[in-house]
Amino acid sequence: MRQATSFDANNALAQVKYAIKDLIHSDYDDNEDDVIYTANKLNAVLRMVHDNHQSWNDEAIREFVMRQHDPLRHIPVKSEKLHHRVRHIQQDIIVKFS
Repeated sequence: MRQATSFDANNALAQVKYAIKDLIHSDYDDNEDDVIYTANKLNAVLRMVHDNHQSWNDEAIREFVMRQHDPLRHIPVKSEKLHHRVRHIQQDIIVKFS
């Protein structure tokens, strides 16, 4: 179901981009390259969802973000903090663009 209130996709984009940028600058026990890969993957997913959210339904957005392009599927995550932050950003993308 689409949001009944007015939706500013550019504001939502900026909010999630800020969270992804913050992800890079936080301390984790994980390999720095893995964190950068994760942030880059999230940025690519965010851009694709931002560009296509009007033509995708809620389930398509969820499938795209959580299953098809999940960055944690391809890296060995050591810290729970990184895992939780990435999942939070993914949920944020889904909520803001569904």
